[in-house]
Amino acid sequence: MEDFIRTQLHPADICAICTEAFSAEHQPVALPACKHIFGHNCIEKWLRTGRGANTSCPSCRAVMYEKRDSNGSFDAPSLWKALCEQPPERLNTCMTHMWSDLQHLWKRKPSGKFSTTELLDKVIIPALDQTSAGGLPIVSAHDVFMDSYNFITGSWNSLGRPDRATGLAIPFVRLARLMSSASTTLPKWMTTVPRTNRLLWTANSSLGLTKCEISWDDIIAASQNVASTQHFPLLHLYTLLISQSIAHSAQSSVWPTRRYEVMNLVVERCCKKIGGDGWSGKPSNDFKDVLVLVYEELRKFQLKQKKLSLRGYGSEEEIVKAIWALAIWSVSKC
Repeated sequence: MEDFIRTQLHPADICAICTEAFSAEHQPVALPACKHIFGHNCIEKWLRTGRGANTSCPSCRAVMYEKRDSNGSFDAPSLWKALCEQPPERLNTCMTHMWSDLQHLWKRKPSGKFSTTELLDKVIIPALDQTSAGGLPIVSAHDVFMDSYNFITGSWNSLGRPDRATGLAIPFVRLARLMSSASTTLPKWMTTVPRTNRLLWTANSSLGLTKCEISWDDIIAASQNVASTQHFPLLHLYTLLISQSIAHSAQSSVWPTRRYEVMNLVVERCCKKIGGDGWSGKPSNDFKDVLVLVYEELRKFQLKQKKLSLRGYGSEEEIVKAIWALAIWSVSKC
């Protein structure tokens, strides 16, 4: 901060903080990132004693310098780890803001084909800002959501705001795309439930920090080894989406009897409407054979036995594991 104040605050021409005229005692400075102009004394006071987002421009919130947490490293892996360790309530708050902003994007662009720039500018950055503030004027000096906001905006602005995600922005853009994809299947009320958002977060975080896209290979790997915990949350989420598709899709009174008809129906509902163009790669034929059995088992469970659809409860995990394990075993015996 001392170097920033000494070397980067250059004289300019009007103050927007105190609204007083500049003078020999009240020199103007222009911030290097956004060029907004303030009195030197005013912006120095903002930097030294301000609370909350005092590393950002008072006018436009452009990041002036990266604020390092004295209790930990200020880098993408450290911040992502800290975010994943946040209380579920705070993660839910962040995702609630993301859902709200995604709905606005859907209204403006019904195709759902959002650019990375749109997701960062209209969904992710505002959600981090709102979560860090928490509706209050003062936040912790070392709040991880504010640090993440500063890190992402600072990095993105320094690169010229490209239409691509880098560093900490990668898992957030991936999460936004996962939420957007899931919203075409989930009933709206489920997007307001903390357990659903927790499952979405853990499914996304299971893919790590650097992978830009969700891949069908990740789903397939998780289905083949349900005992592994690495990608199981992603498989749980995928199974939940299949379950919700069954619950809310029109059901034919007569179930197809020809194998290719069943396969076409399941692929349409579980590989095109769920995932679709948003997931990289393609489901293999072996996976589709397993998927048909999973779909039929869930359909029988919900429609014939009148059981509730999957809703993201932790207690569902054993059901999900059993359905996939049985389906894989049945296919292997054919």
